[in-house]
Amino acid sequence: MSNSRQNNDLNKIGADENSFDGHFICPPDFGISLCENSEQSFLIRTYRAVSEPVLLTQKIAYKSASDGYDLVLQDSTGQFICQVHCAFTRSGLRFQATYSAPEPIWLVEWSLTNLNLAEVIIPALGGQVVTDQMPDQTTLSYKYPFWLNAQFVVGVKGNRGLIIYSHDASTNLKLARVRRENGSFTISYGFEPLAKKRLTSFATEWFIEEFTGDWQKPVAEYRTWMEKAFKIKPLPQKSNFPDWAKDINFILEIWGARRETQKPHHTFEQIIERLREFKKLHNPRQTLLYLPGFAEHGIDSHIPDYNPSDLLGGEEKFKELIDTAHTLGFKVMIHTNVLGMTFTHPKYPEFKKYQVIDAFGRRQGWAMDIDGDWLTEPYFAYINPGAQAWSDLMIETLGRLINKFWIDAVFLDQTLLAFNVNRGPDFIRGMRTHIKKLQKAFPEILFAGEGLHEQIAGCLPVAQIHGIDSLSGVHGLEGQEPWRKVHPVSSYLFGNYTRYVAHLLTRHPSNPAFKLQEAAYSQLNVIPALGLYENDQAIELPETYQMIERAKKLNKEGNL
Repeated sequence: MSNSRQNNDLNKIGADENSFDGHFICPPDFGISLCENSEQSFLIRTYRAVSEPVLLTQKIAYKSASDGYDLVLQDSTGQFICQVHCAFTRSGLRFQATYSAPEPIWLVEWSLTNLNLAEVIIPALGGQVVTDQMPDQTTLSYKYPFWLNAQFVVGVKGNRGLIIYSHDASTNLKLARVRRENGSFTISYGFEPLAKKRLTSFATEWFIEEFTGDWQKPVAEYRTWMEKAFKIKPLPQKSNFPDWAKDINFILEIWGARRETQKPHHTFEQIIERLREFKKLHNPRQTLLYLPGFAEHGIDSHIPDYNPSDLLGGEEKFKELIDTAHTLGFKVMIHTNVLGMTFTHPKYPEFKKYQVIDAFGRRQGWAMDIDGDWLTEPYFAYINPGAQAWSDLMIETLGRLINKFWIDAVFLDQTLLAFNVNRGPDFIRGMRTHIKKLQKAFPEILFAGEGLHEQIAGCLPVAQIHGIDSLSGVHGLEGQEPWRKVHPVSSYLFGNYTRYVAHLLTRHPSNPAFKLQEAAYSQLNVIPALGLYENDQAIELPETYQMIERAKKLNKEGNL
């Protein structure tokens, strides 16, 4: 950034004595002023008043310099304060802000309004783009790292763009919001301090930079930082990626038991019949057999026991299934949950002390609305994966299954979860450590996860892409909007490190939603899956052959 550019911007950014409106102006040769007339704002949310943010609207100090400016803001009471240092960088601005409050801070947010953008690209939910057709007064929020899988948002118009990002290798949670108002975009970026510390003062740092050309340019620069910061190895260098897994280009997802009825999706004998049928269509050595609901009464039943279901034929028939699959050339992956324990499990009283406690002191677990009253009912508890006792239990449990039945892979559901816990081990660091402990205990086994974010990309060689079926809600396909679409940003960001496969619950070709899912998977080079939920659902369909042909191209085109 030239000195002339700096001096010009100093007249625009926070220079008015009675206003802190932030005008980040693109240089004259840009052709498009993406941030002209943009205004910045700051707010603080406390634990006691999350829905009533404190707006920092009063400027009490301002000082400009050749390399940026300093600004002090407060609320109307003078008790909530933000000290901002903004410095010019080679292609933008670096913000360093320290927030202070009279009580513990839950979340702080910075917003930039009136952004003249055609679309906003977000590395969230498998990769999304929001266009300028987004209706006014609409807001999308993405929490890092659960929904927002890396610390940036990209805005584009033509061949110009900007990126808002942070470079923080800690496990602190963050937030991005995208809002459409007055015919333009507002982007907010937020930070959440560690809940256990109950901080009343909190320092943050983020950047906004402009670029010319494709969106891949700033994302590639971010990826270079990410790889180093989180020590992520390229997929060929990962010791946790077995040789056989390199050939897999298709997932055969066959469902077993279900909790609501004694009649299963498939028995073990019926799954064997399915394998023999599918072998005629595609090379078994390129196919991973995935078994949701193989245990107890179905997925998440009596977890974490994972005893092969008696409803399906019991242990003896399960062993026959695995042996047959191996004889035919298939590899087998069972479905498990990385942190779940049912409340009726005999060990729950012992493990209750390790249950996840969120920032507000609430016990956490999986919950859904069963009776339609808009209130969720608890299904099972989340045990903090950082607890050594949990890793010990799972190594024992999975070891029994691996050694007795010779399974090849273990799917760990909900690895993308992230909590700011107010007690116990750091959750995100604990998740990484737990997965690595499993891999160390069973180095020959492939461990796959659900979803992917930069905090766990180093330990997951395979992950189900999360969110392609969730553009309007979790695992939902209703209400699709033409202004919110899939985008290859996440595949581009993580493709060197992890192989994306289709998500659990990928619809059967007979389901109207299948076409939408498969189109998205095809666009992002995701390994396809044939989901079989009933034992009479057809396998040999035109759509199946189309997926198989796409799978073969993944190998030929070097996307695997």
